Amino acid sequence: MIDRAGLAGLIRLMPPPVGAGVRVDWEAVQRAWGLMFPSDFKAFLAQYGDGLPDLDLGVLVPSTVTPETWDEPGAPKGGMGFITADTRATWVDTEPTGTDAAAEDLVTWGADGSADLYCWLTHGDPEDWPVVLFSHGDDTWTRFDCGMTEFLRRVLSADGRAEAMQDSALWGAGSRRL
Repeated sequence: MIDRAGLAGLIRLMPPPVGAGVRVDWEAVQRAWGLMFPSDFKAFLAQYGDGLPDLDLGVLVPSTVTPETWDEPGAPKGGMGFITADTRATWVDTEPTGTDAAAEDLVTWGADGSADLYCWLTHGDPEDWPVVLFSHGDDTWTRFDCGMTEFLRRVLSADGRAEAMQDSALWGAGSRRL
């Protein structure tokens, strides 16, 4: 499902700032989570770091913490783990329909200034994980059958396949920069 052109298209729309990327110890992170992360997410972090701040979109950088650095026992997944736990609670509270998933299937990869949550449904191969958005304004969940970078490319270029995002500040923002 991951469209290899998603990141390339995103870079054409919004080139990453010089030096914006972050390094992640993927081996340690994936061991802590007990899963592999999608390759486009890894590539996004290497290029953009923790998001698109000019557009008020934060992307969660996975990390691991040690007993010396965490502030809650049993929290080896860092901030991304805490936000994912909150997202899973929101899933249970809002009782979404039309999506065959349990709360434990969600991993949150981003959030915006409207408190919208950007997640994956972690069914199957990470390269096939769809994006699921929780819209805080109306407490709804929307599934997008594409990977993270293709989703962002669609939203930032006002692609009709992401029309559910048309009220977002992100909608068409990349096109306005060209």
